[in-house]
Amino acid sequence: MKSKTILGADGATKMQQITVGIHGKGGEAGIKAIQQLAGMVDSLKQCQTPQEVYDRYLQITGYCKCCVDCNFIDQKGADELMCLAAYLAGNEQARAEAQQKAGKKA
Repeated sequence: MKSKTILGADGATKMQQITVGIHGKGGEAGIKAIQQLAGMVDSLKQCQTPQEVYDRYLQITGYCKCCVDCNFIDQKGADELMCLAAYLAGNEQARAEAQQKAGKKA
């Protein structure tokens, strides 16, 4: 896994790019499966509630296991992807909880 931080003119973090190297087999089906898996990870930010984030994370873990079992992704790539998914799910969980609390106060 590679991480790159892009800073703004003021030195503050503007964006962070994380790259996970994925190696596997399966041809076109394998590529589609991994694209689906990446889309699932990306969709964490669309979850509205903490429960949705948790449910989506569980879906990602199950789908990733299926991809490993089918050799669409190697174990090292799966481990790195799941570390990233766990990190993102934690961030999205905190965001969703904060949004829920803000909604209850209004």
